[in-house]
Amino acid sequence: MAEIMDILAPLIKNINQTMIDLIGRDEAAVARVSGYSFDGGGKRLRPLMFCLVSEALGRPLNRPCLEIAASFEFLHMATLLHDDIVDVAEVRRGRAAAHLVFGTPEAVLAGDYLLSKAAALGAATGNLKCVQVMSRVAGTLSLGELVQLGSRRQVELSESAYFQIIYRKTAVLMEGAARIAALLAGADGREEAAARRYGLQFGLAFQIMDDILDYQGDEATFGKPVGHDLDEGKITLPFIKAREALDDRKRARLCELAERDSLSPQDHEEIQALVLAGGGVNSAHLKADELAHEAMEALSQFQPSPARDKLEALAALAAARSY
Repeated sequence: MAEIMDILAPLIKNINQTMIDLIGRDEAAVARVSGYSFDGGGKRLRPLMFCLVSEALGRPLNRPCLEIAASFEFLHMATLLHDDIVDVAEVRRGRAAAHLVFGTPEAVLAGDYLLSKAAALGAATGNLKCVQVMSRVAGTLSLGELVQLGSRRQVELSESAYFQIIYRKTAVLMEGAARIAALLAGADGREEAAARRYGLQFGLAFQIMDDILDYQGDEATFGKPVGHDLDEGKITLPFIKAREALDDRKRARLCELAERDSLSPQDHEEIQALVLAGGGVNSAHLKADELAHEAMEALSQFQPSPARDKLEALAALAAARSY
């Protein structure tokens, strides 16, 4: 992780500076909240993906390219602001969530503003297809959160329903970033499809690893409390895989615990033990590995280049993350 991020550090610096410049143009009220979210850190994976796909397909990383790249981080930041309110989250990236610092109304409106800012940057490309894709991405992100809310504590949630949720809440934005990069680089249909598949498979693998870390990570590196998904009643792939593998008695106990409105520390420990006993974490990790390799395979449609190599390295990290 450290090695590839060191290689990408100059590009991340350029992305961050572009975001600072764009946020600096905002009214002070919204700049405070969006600036706080920006200062909280982040891996900038979405704008990185946009820039690297653009570069791999021959588009120079000039100012217009960096600004549209930043729009994907603004979309992401908006969803985090809104999601933390919906989830009543107290911590984001190791700091107090923005709605606790500035107030819920301010965080909601700042998120709305960032959504509109991303849309404006997309419109500035003058590419109707780009605008259409970005509009679909924004709508799908909201739909994903709504569907996930409706599936809380549904302990019989199917694997296919889970994948539909994580596509809508996470992977669609990475798929959109890669696809729009290809569109604006003038890619042919084959390259556009490859870029889209790369972003999709990367995003699914990344979210599965996020869900795994809720069972075995730690708050210092994860940036939010471990076990928070369980507290919110989110049924994720490690749980589903374990539920399918456990015997009837242990399966019933796992489901009984997960259906509770409030979980004690002892409940957390027992759920985690049952998920591990059912091989849920290992099975989920194998799926993330498979998806990451599919993302790398999609890149075979691109000409060999340093940018393609960096995209491959990012995909490998998506299923090996511990952060």
